[in-house]
Amino acid sequence: MKCLQGLILALLTCITTTPAQAEDEGGGEAQLPVVHQVQTAQIQQQSVDEILHVYGKVSFDDAWLQNISLAYAGQIMRLPVVAGEPVAKGQLLAEVATAPAAAAAWQQALSAVSFSEAEADRMRSLLADQLATTSQLAAAEKAVADSHAQLQQLRQQGASKGIHQILSPFAAVVAAIPVQAGQRIAPGVTLLQLGKPDRLKVLLGVEAEDVGRIAVGNRVDIHPSMNPDVMVTAAVDQVLQAVNPQTRLVDLLVRLSGDQTRPFLSGMAVSADIVGRTFHEALTIPRQSVIYDDAGAASVMRIEHGMARRATVQVLLEKDKSIVVQGELAAGEAVATIGVAELADGDSVSVQAASQEAAQ
Repeated sequence: MKCLQGLILALLTCITTTPAQAEDEGGGEAQLPVVHQVQTAQIQQQSVDEILHVYGKVSFDDAWLQNISLAYAGQIMRLPVVAGEPVAKGQLLAEVATAPAAAAAWQQALSAVSFSEAEADRMRSLLADQLATTSQLAAAEKAVADSHAQLQQLRQQGASKGIHQILSPFAAVVAAIPVQAGQRIAPGVTLLQLGKPDRLKVLLGVEAEDVGRIAVGNRVDIHPSMNPDVMVTAAVDQVLQAVNPQTRLVDLLVRLSGDQTRPFLSGMAVSADIVGRTFHEALTIPRQSVIYDDAGAASVMRIEHGMARRATVQVLLEKDKSIVVQGELAAGEAVATIGVAELADGDSVSVQAASQEAAQ
């Protein structure tokens, strides 16, 4: 009986001590490895354009503006047009009365022509009687030519008319009228400024630090501010090398012509998307894949064989929901997107619902 009791006691002791072997020396239970649940996306390699969103204003192209002025003094009698009005070729723009001094100059020119012609006739008669020389006749004939030239110049300037009508030389839009009816004007003063409706310019303002990213010829998509669904594609014509004192921005000049001008009017505000730098064969990843440390350094978590591996990257461009990066990465590799903030280098991961879509 005692032998049987001893055998039973030994068996019970064996059963109760077996779980203890699974405990460590400190009495703690064995820890199972933590497996993080993540989602991933593939690193894509593609060409990416940097897009700068800017604002600006439309106006008439200076290269096609024409100033209307007179070469003599006068007084404005009528201004039948207003700024912004479209005018046809030959349409009346203004009526200007010739100043008394200009009228006097015209009468003097007429008198000079009559006198010189009479003097030339006299010299011919004297030469026939051998009372004058050929050189004297030549001088008289030159005086006739000079007086006629002076008269023709005044006639072209309009001094021959009491009231001079100024007509539009081409189909245009009145860009500006810097004078008023009744005003006396000096020679050369601009009366009106005409612009061509199919020749416009757009000045777009960019930050000074962004100027280096833009070059002449870069594509520009321009939208009327009140109608963003309308788009006209053009190109940067000039990058001006000065800061606009009004906007504190650097102006980009874009010229529009022909059908490009149809959606726009001079003075209209616009928005535009300018293509800056182009990154060829760039590595792109979703924005949420990038994590930053306290110093601002960027990194991503590559997922290799069920394990997270930290890779330091340099962010070159942020565009929409994706980022262009540079670092020890390769196209086709997987990076963590969801759950990346909880990962540490070397953690075990389980990929769930991995996204295979290209980063846009």
